[in-house]
This record gives sequence, structure tokens and C-alpha cells, in this order.
Amino acid sequence: MPTGTKRSQAMATLPGTAPPEADVILDVLVERGALQFVLACEAGHAHAVRVRFSRVIRDLAGQKVNDQPLFTQLEFLATGRRIVLLIDTLAGYQQRRQPMQFQAKLEWRSEDGRILRRVITHDLRAWTRLREIL
Repeated sequence: MPTGTKRSQAMATLPGTAPPEADVILDVLVERGALQFVLACEAGHAHAVRVRFSRVIRDLAGQKVNDQPLFTQLEFLATGRRIVLLIDTLAGYQQRRQPMQFQAKLEWRSEDGRILRRVITHDLRAWTRLREIL
């Protein structure tokens, strides 16, 4: 059996029960100085996942993160899936005067076809303060 098949079967819903509610987040991870965005589906399967940022964000190559297909064209995100995108070093991101505060507006469709939305506010200044303390 391919990897993940048993888990998918275990996550299948029983007849007469509703599928688990899809729950999608966009988190910020700073690890060893690297700033990363993590798109994750914590429960259920999510379809037509879209992320819109309140500000233009550019990665270390100067590319607009807002336009990445991961955020504009992702058609399926399975339960437990975490996609990590390297943005820059936190210091480099800050030096390039990228937005330290922004919102990620997420929208996706659940297994039963409902449109779900969430807005997550991020403030990267907390991470820079942590770096200053350490």
C-alpha cells in the first residue's frame, strides 16, 4: 500500500456521518534564523485553497509571495499536510523593509462543498524581539 493510504482510509467517514471539518491555517515559523510560511490543513481535506495577503510580501529573490501558485492555485490540501515555504532570513526580510505586520486571508472548500474562511494576523516583530533577547 502507498504511504498515507492507511491514514486516508482511517480518516474516511462512516456512512451517515459528516466528514471532518476542514481547518486550514497559515503559520509563521522562524527556525535557525530562517523565516518560513507554513500552510497546513489541521483537519479534514480542503479544496480550492486560496491565501490572500493584506500587504505585498517579497521573498529573498524579490519574487512576490502573494503570486505563488501555492497561495493562488492549490486545489487540494490533505489532512495533516504541512507545506513549508522559505521566505528569507528574518534579518534579511527586516533589512529589506518587508511588512512586519500583515493578515493572511484564507478561503477553502470543505468536503461537503461549503466555503470556509479565516483571517490570521501575523506580527513578525515578536520574532525579532525574541532574537534580540537571545
